[in-house]
Amino acid sequence: MDSIKQFFKNLVSHFQTGVSYMIPLVSASGLLVSLAVVGGGSGVWNQTSNIWGVLRFIGQQGLNFIPVMIAAYIAYSIADRPGLAPAFIVALVSNKLGMGFLGGMVVGILVGYVVYWVKKIPMPMSLISLKSIFIVPLVAVLVSGLIVYYVFGDPVKAMQDGLTNWLTSIGGSNQVLVSIIIGGMMATDMGGPINKVAYTFSMAAYTSGGYAISTACFIAIGIPPLIMALAVFMGKKYYSEAEKESSTTALVMGIIATTEGAIPFAVADPIAVIPSCMVGAGLASGLNTIFGTVQRTALSTFMAAPFSSNILLYSLSIVIGVLVGAFMCNGIKKLMHRDRKIAAEAEAA
Repeated sequence: MDSIKQFFKNLVSHFQTGVSYMIPLVSASGLLVSLAVVGGGSGVWNQTSNIWGVLRFIGQQGLNFIPVMIAAYIAYSIADRPGLAPAFIVALVSNKLGMGFLGGMVVGILVGYVVYWVKKIPMPMSLISLKSIFIVPLVAVLVSGLIVYYVFGDPVKAMQDGLTNWLTSIGGSNQVLVSIIIGGMMATDMGGPINKVAYTFSMAAYTSGGYAISTACFIAIGIPPLIMALAVFMGKKYYSEAEKESSTTALVMGIIATTEGAIPFAVADPIAVIPSCMVGAGLASGLNTIFGTVQRTALSTFMAAPFSSNILLYSLSIVIGVLVGAFMCNGIKKLMHRDRKIAAEAEAA
């Protein structure tokens, strides 16, 4: 039992290391995208014909690299420098499979421990010089890459197909329920397979005039980073210095509706952050549908407020979702903080 507790304690430390290296990437990329949207408007997303489009393109490439960065530095925390190169390679595979930042976390753990164990295998002196530059990276990429491709690849696709079919089956029955589900899915893995299913389904509704469903999707996009920015503001003692610094970037990214601003917080503490973001985003989407507010653009969260059928009710939905998500996140962190304190006192006794 103690060894299991120690394993999970070490895992939290590895996640924190990944976050510390990832935050500059999120900050630089997110602020570049924010600057592009502020300067060039919503038209920057599909062009590179001016400086604003180019800035958006540069920033977006950085945001797309988040899962790879997470994987590499979690592996680095577990296995030191030999974990970096294999994790970069295998994380690119998981990114191609659409596994998102949760896939990056899985890859980081997998590659890190494969490298850690391979390093411990005794070898003849004649092979020692080849061990770190050839044997370890080759075995790690081979084993981890095949596991990710064959063990995770097909299940991820099957899950996406199943979720799409399920959403289609309930799509005409209860718009409020569907909106809550769509909002929650958008905040689950923030760019991963579940998020992509919700977005694709909603875009299909958008192109056929189903604006209630598309609005539920678009309103949820910026909710997670807004939740985390508010949560840090309300409960600074539950967050590291790096997370406190990242909260400003999260606020800016939330305002311009870039979900990735919440990823550093989700990696550092998935148990508190992901459910809270799901509840907050789902609540905002559901409330907005109950209010009967729609917007017919492809803009998201506060960016779409001026184009909504009722700006006040649309904005109120966002505010309530963000408040509930932030209070829930800090509530969970408070409980976990108390439990850790009790466990530490019991151990000391």
